[in-house]
Order: sequence, then structure tokens, then C-alpha cells
Amino acid sequence: MTKVPDIAVALAGFTLAHATWSVSDLPDEELLVPLAIVERGEQRALMRFEAETQEDAISEGKRAMAEGNDAKVWAFAREGALRMQAGGEQQDALVVDFWAEGMDHPLTLIQPFERYTKHGRFRLVGDMIISSGGEVLDSTAAEKVINGINEGVREHPTVAELWLTWL
Repeated sequence: MTKVPDIAVALAGFTLAHATWSVSDLPDEELLVPLAIVERGEQRALMRFEAETQEDAISEGKRAMAEGNDAKVWAFAREGALRMQAGGEQQDALVVDFWAEGMDHPLTLIQPFERYTKHGRFRLVGDMIISSGGEVLDSTAAEKVINGINEGVREHPTVAELWLTWL
């Protein structure tokens, strides 16, 4: 795996924080509207991808990120489901792809969560998972990336105070 620029992991963390804040009070029947945070020069922009279906919205977001436009760094968040073991129950998860200039391909972070409707409060569950090219990074390789993501979470003005209450 190539070196991951600090700006990429920080933006991934900030985007994860924003997506987490967005789903923290959603009822079961509502899903996160896929979103991206893109930096062009010194400007940071939030983009939302709404469509008739969640699948279409995610496809549109992925297409927009793949086109690359003139972004120097981007992070794209959406809601997904994670199956923790074969035949097991699905776990809600936030998925964030992130990339910056100099990276061969985007990395992906996955953060499982429980909706507030399950036990009366929103929770982040389990460890963050980092993958590169579809392969989950081992804990040593993922540690530095996760540390940078956590720094990015702390940059979010609202979520920084809430994050530890969600663990």
C-alpha cells in the first residue's frame, strides 16, 4: 500500500463524523443521503446525492468521485450493511471511500453502528475497518490510518463532543 496523505485521512474522519451525525437520529426507515466532501484548492464543499433509490444515489456519488473533477482530496460517505460472519445478521455500517492526490486508488473505511431505535440510543459498534483495493488491512497497517481518521473526527465542530458518547 502506498503512503496515505494526512489530508486524506483527516478528511475521511471529518466526513465520517458528518455522516455519523446525520444518521444518529434517523428512524429505521430512513437512510443516510450519500454525501461527499471535496476540497478544490482551499475550498471545501459538501455534496449530497439524492435519487429515486439509494442504489442510484450511491452510484451517482461514486461516478462523481471517479470523474475526479479537479479535486485534490475527497471523501464519499454512504450507508451500507456489513455481514460479520457467514449466515450472520447484517449490521448497519457507514462506508467512506477517500482519496487524495498521490494515492493509487481510494481507501475505504467501514464503521458499524446501531440506530438509536434499537436500544434507545445511537451507538458506534466494533472497530473501524480499513480496506485497500477490497482487501482489509491488518491492524498494524490500519492503525496509522485510523489514528488520522480519529483526528479528522475531532475537527468536526459538533461531533467532536459527541463521538465518545457514541462508543
